[in-house]
Amino acid sequence: MMFLFAAVLVIAQSATPSPKPSPAVTLTAVVGGYTFATGQSPGHSDLSNALVTIARTEGAFRYSVTAGAYAFPVVGTPLVSTFAAGANVNLFGYVPIAFVKWVPNSQLTLTAGKIATLLGQENGFTFQNINIQRGLAWNAEPTISRGIRATYTPGKLTANLEYNDGYYSASHRAIEGLVGWQSDPNTNVSFAFITPDRNTPPNLTASVANKAEYDLMIAKQFGKLQILPYFLWIDSPASASNGYASNETAFAQAFLANYAFGGSWSIAARFEALENYSSPTDTNANADLIGFGPGSNAVTYTLTPQYKAGSLTARAEYSLVNATGFTQKRLGFELNVQL
Repeated sequence: MMFLFAAVLVIAQSATPSPKPSPAVTLTAVVGGYTFATGQSPGHSDLSNALVTIARTEGAFRYSVTAGAYAFPVVGTPLVSTFAAGANVNLFGYVPIAFVKWVPNSQLTLTAGKIATLLGQENGFTFQNINIQRGLAWNAEPTISRGIRATYTPGKLTANLEYNDGYYSASHRAIEGLVGWQSDPNTNVSFAFITPDRNTPPNLTASVANKAEYDLMIAKQFGKLQILPYFLWIDSPASASNGYASNETAFAQAFLANYAFGGSWSIAARFEALENYSSPTDTNANADLIGFGPGSNAVTYTLTPQYKAGSLTARAEYSLVNATGFTQKRLGFELNVQL
């Protein structure tokens, strides 16, 4: 298997902080592309990031706006164009993140707008993560919601509570939250959850959007090694309006790790095991919560070496997905420039 990748990157010069020392306004830009090949297809090359973020990071009133193009490559799922209908940019628009904050003191923050989820160890955009592709557990979680969040941080404790539209439903409401404890600078344990309205209908971002999720996450640093295990319980309740005759559940466990060698090199790995607790003959529309059919299970392996030099990041990636009646291997490469 061979693959080639070439890209021309043009970045506007990033702005320096505003002349006033406080509050600071920053402008950052990320441009990147990726290519993936599998044994069953000719591969796919595309723009992975073309994003600009402007943010005010100090003072009682703050804000952040991220605009541009982006892609959400996920292991074991089809790779489609960054600008394809019903995918990537068309899920959350050309302004995927936009929020304002009020910070009255060092412990309390109130945030309103389009906000990234509290659940999971992986973020939405490729350049924010240790792997290029997102995992299947990430694919089951919310990504961005519209709502209001309160954050309270007294000492080692972090508490978040949010009222939002769940899986970007626009019409139905959800409660999302997180409680975290940082016992020392190298150890953090957190529990996050989301509980949507049981009658929330499916939308482009979630084929089952009424599912409650409960997520236990651990982050631990051992010298140059970082480990990020987490465990996700998914529960979709019965809903007459959605045609769900009974509750359906699934479970995912994921182990992520990243090792930073001396200099510019690092290597990341991810292992996942997911299972639907429905039967293969279950005809409920909410019987498949992991993406491979009722009663299915899946195991994924991902390995991602990375080279970083200044604002340039280059990564190669190998992934393997074994699911019920399905196996896929991918080999890919991504190049990002961030200023």
